[in-house]
Amino acid sequence: MVSLETKLIEDLEEILKNLQIGIQMPILSEFHKYILRDFKIFKAKAILLLEDKNICGFVLLFYENKKLLNFGYFKIIDDEPDKISYLIDEIIKYAKLNNFQQIKGPINIPTVIYGWGFMEENSNSNLFACCPINPQIYQSLFYKKGFKKFLLQYNWEGILPRVNPWSLKEYNFEEYEYFNPKNYEDFNNLKHIFLKIQSEYLPSSSQVTPGPNLVFDSYAEYIFEFGFNFMIFFIRYKPTNQIVACGSFLPNPFRKNNKGNFDSCIVYTWAVIPSHRRKGLAMLMYGATSIQAWKYKIRYGIGPVGSNVKANMELGKKLGASIGRTYVVLEFTI
Repeated sequence: MVSLETKLIEDLEEILKNLQIGIQMPILSEFHKYILRDFKIFKAKAILLLEDKNICGFVLLFYENKKLLNFGYFKIIDDEPDKISYLIDEIIKYAKLNNFQQIKGPINIPTVIYGWGFMEENSNSNLFACCPINPQIYQSLFYKKGFKKFLLQYNWEGILPRVNPWSLKEYNFEEYEYFNPKNYEDFNNLKHIFLKIQSEYLPSSSQVTPGPNLVFDSYAEYIFEFGFNFMIFFIRYKPTNQIVACGSFLPNPFRKNNKGNFDSCIVYTWAVIPSHRRKGLAMLMYGATSIQAWKYKIRYGIGPVGSNVKANMELGKKLGASIGRTYVVLEFTI
């Protein structure tokens, strides 16, 4: 008879050592510093599932506040339903024991590398940053345990169209200036504006990463280390000199072209303050950034969009992308 039991681990280095069990994407050594920073910020713990004393499953647990328990990196080595169900029960048991009111996941911190959600059927399964891979049996068993859908996310995917926004006849950008920070230090002088606009005007359904203000510096460093300065961008309204929009692309460190250079990215976020919406600023941000991406031979991309964010869904269609992957994030109320 098979004997299942769990072991709670709290040492961050030990969690990191076992993290690969929880995800099919590679845990590369150059990402360790970013992973450990998130572990420390969010007070990470992990549950190991043991079968006859041998590790057969893993889940990461973490939180920003004591009401909401997040989980990520949920994986059973052989994807066996009974073991998946057993580990789900252990998450619920842990949450109740520690007086959490809600559970949400999977969220794989740092999300700028490992993403979130369980992959839905008919999704592309090639390796790409922010795109975890799993068979659909996981979410089906979570549903049976009482978890419900929190977010359905579509990933637009394809060749990045190179768009010159200043040549688009339907928009007039004479009063707007697009610009990028010169380097990480320059961005530090602007990050309070970036955080304010993103936190206040990004749709709530797009805000999956817990405590974005807590991990912001680390995630920005990641972009500058593996990407380029053009991956963070701002729009200034010239008449008032006010920054009215901003956004970001993310690098994809898992893919290179035949010359050994990164050739793809994630079209990640953009936000516009309400008084400057419907003026084409999303297209200005995308287009001006796409021109620079092409200069660096970055010509393939993925754009995650919540299914209820109509403006971004329409932009994806306008750019000619197709939905390559779909993810679901789940929640459970205790």
